[in-house]
Formats: sequence, C-alpha cells, structure tokens
Amino acid sequence: MKKGLVVGAVLVACAFAFTGAALAAEISTSGTIEFTLSGTSEEGEPSGLFGAGDVLVDYSVTLTSDSWEANLTPEFDLASEALTFDDAYIKYSLETLAFTMKPLGIDKELFDVEGKDGEPDIPSKPGIGVNMVVAPLTLDLAVNNQAVGDEAKFNFAFGAKYGIDSVTLEAVYGLSDVETADWYGSYYGVLVLAELDSLTLEGQYGTFSPEAAGLEDGSGYYAKVAYGLSEGLGTVAVEYWGADKELNGKGTPTAEDYSRIKGKYEHPLTDAVSLTLSIDNITPGTEVEGVEVESYTKYKAVIGVSL
Repeated sequence: MKKGLVVGAVLVACAFAFTGAALAAEISTSGTIEFTLSGTSEEGEPSGLFGAGDVLVDYSVTLTSDSWEANLTPEFDLASEALTFDDAYIKYSLETLAFTMKPLGIDKELFDVEGKDGEPDIPSKPGIGVNMVVAPLTLDLAVNNQAVGDEAKFNFAFGAKYGIDSVTLEAVYGLSDVETADWYGSYYGVLVLAELDSLTLEGQYGTFSPEAAGLEDGSGYYAKVAYGLSEGLGTVAVEYWGADKELNGKGTPTAEDYSRIKGKYEHPLTDAVSLTLSIDNITPGTEVEGVEVESYTKYKAVIGVSL
C-alpha cells in the first residue's frame, strides 16, 4: 500500500509542477470499502464466501484554465495493492457545448439491456466525446478508432436525452466497424424513466444487429421498480432483464433466451455506511456439452463505507 501511495503522491506533485501558476488545481480523494458475503446455487461454484468487494481509493487531480479542464485519476486497489488509472481526460467547454478527449478510452453502452455477456457497446479506445446541452435536450457523441491492418476503423455512439418534470426520455445508437470487436455491428435503444416522489419506474428496450453474414438481429429489455421507504428505512427495488437467443449470443443464437430478475434492499446505516441485500435468479440460456444450463440463484450481503 505504501508503494501505491508514494506513486500517487508523485503523480500529484508532477501535475502541480507541470501546470504552473496559470492553472488552478482541485484535488479530491474518494473511495469505497466493502465487505461481502456471497453465495450461489450455480453448479460447481462455491457458496457462503466472504469477500473484499470494492476496496478502491481514487486520487482525482483536476486542473482548470479558462475554458480548459484536465483530469487525472489514479486508482489504488487496497486489496491487491495495484495502482491503475481509472480516468484521464482533457476537456474544452463552451456555453452549451463541450469537447472531451479521453486517451484511456471512450465507449457507450446500450443502457442496461444485457445478455449473458453484458450490454452491447462500442470498444473502449482513445477518442473524443462531444456533449451539447440545450435544456431540456442533451445530445452526446462518442467517437474512437483503432488500427486494423493499414486502415483506421471507426466506432461511434450517439445519444439524445429529453427531460421534463419527472419524466426522462433517452435514445442511443452505436456502430462498430471492427470485425474483431465483441459487438461487431450496430445497436440502438430507448429508455423511459419516471421519478414520482418515492416511486421510480424505468423501462428500456434495445436491439443489436450483427454485421457478420448469416447472423440475425437480437433484442432485449430491462425494467425497474424502486420504492423509497419512509423515515429513512431505505429503498427496495425489483429489476428484470430479458434477451432473446440472438442478443444473448451476440448474434450467434444460444440454446434458450436469457433472463434475470433481481430484488434489492438498500439501507443507510449512517451517512457514510450502508447495508445492501440482493438476490438474483438467472437463466443464462446456454448449454454445456449439449446440456442446457439451468437457472440458478445468487445472493449477496454487503456492508459498505464511502470515503
């Protein structure tokens, strides 16, 4: 841990030396420490395990000068004593428009719509983000590219969000032109969110169109209902994910559809300490040696402290 802290301090010192008197630096430290108890009914997997959860500390250094902003966020994992970079960007802001250059990678997922291998997205590569806000409308664009032989292949994702009163509408479209990308092809989706006092309702729908020949389009959806209990007793939520065979297999059909339902309870024990209880029932829709994998249940109890 001492080695990581020293490296973090050196990075901060270098940032100060580089910027000079013309720049103002804002330094913040944040992190989470979680202790978990997890279990599963999945065949061949251990249950009743104690775990470290997220044990992370971020040293965020933000430098500003007029319309320019730069950020460097080294992240130190206390559990493995590993120092990595969580984020880094250079940002130029106008009144309603901002350009962000991200050397560590920029991407954009299809909301929370997922199959067994996660959400469709564009590969995370160095690129540029553009954000424009004309209230109540927000538009954003993520663009990156990568070398494929002697060509530069582009990936991009576009989003639009419209919010009024307690309702938010959002749409996203993405395209990857790289054949080796996990999600080679295009995707789009829509989201509706309503926040009504203590009740939150959310619905999402998305589809993925693989570019590879002979593969079919796939689609999926996500729904969430959350309710805030009175007198600071916490929040209860139910979430549901569903995906057809094609989305579940990234265009290559799996044996069956994918589904996941999750119940979660979050209770703030203090301002900085929380208790989270969750249980998931997952139907992966896959086969192992010709035998369909049956649904299984996962549970987790987490005590978390925010720094």
